[in-house]
Amino acid sequence: MEQLNLRHLYYFWVISREGSIARASEVLELAPQTLSGQLATFEASVGGRLFSRERRKLILTDLGRLRRGHFCPDRRAC
Repeated sequence: MEQLNLRHLYYFWVISREGSIARASEVLELAPQTLSGQLATFEASVGGRLFSRERRKLILTDLGRLRRGHFCPDRRAC
């Protein structure tokens, strides 16, 4: 398993802010497949799904909200 690093946290934050892999990949200037793989690595390292997929939108799961809150306690700044 790949080691978790700050890049994974940043990618997770951007995906949660943008609400989709496609939009986040544009912001980050990465291929959607690359970003999706990084998200899968992060989800494996935290032990669960961080997003539920509804049509083409990603919604934070309870675990996702918990993880986002750990590194971004001030929701207004996120």
